[in-house]
Amino acid sequence: MRPASAITAVRLSFQFLLMLVLLQTGCGLFDTRDPEQPDQGGLDYIPATVPSIALSNLVSAIAQKNVDNYMRNFGDPAVTGRLFVFIPSPEASTVYPNVRAWTYANEREYFQNLVAKADGFSSLILTPRDSIIGPAEATYNFDYVFSFDHTDAATFPTTAVGNLQFILAPDPTNTWSIFSWSDFSTSPEITWSSFKGQFGN
Repeated sequence: MRPASAITAVRLSFQFLLMLVLLQTGCGLFDTRDPEQPDQGGLDYIPATVPSIALSNLVSAIAQKNVDNYMRNFGDPAVTGRLFVFIPSPEASTVYPNVRAWTYANEREYFQNLVAKADGFSSLILTPRDSIIGPAEATYNFDYVFSFDHTDAATFPTTAVGNLQFILAPDPTNTWSIFSWSDFSTSPEITWSSFKGQFGN
């Protein structure tokens, strides 16, 4: 039977060798990691196999300020074969002429500009009013509160309130997306259309 001192020496030698093997094989425990880039398209995005998932993805993308995921909820005309239509609130249309002929490209540009000026909290709260769901099209009406803290808060509000209508349809891959969006004023506060006008070009 080995003395205790010999057993201890064997254990220490084994632990030392194990440490050398781990370090030489590059186990990655001490490797420097590249910083995670913002707006990574896959973050919390769920394929929208039904229209309600597209709406959930939209809410998540706004909270995460994720431009790529935000745009995945809108029908790209190059994929769907449909024009993307946005009908602004009349009040915003008067102040911001640039929202009157809004396109899919304008939607991306506006949200990119807004995210570039992000300064904290962002969220979308949708309160259902009514909906019509069919196999080829879905229409939803919501009251909404859109909040987005930004660096221009001294001159422009950080919250919009109103009512909206989304019309969604599946694309050729059966992924649902918004192809029509109408915005309506319901209070003295600005509508979402004003955010588009302010931060779009």
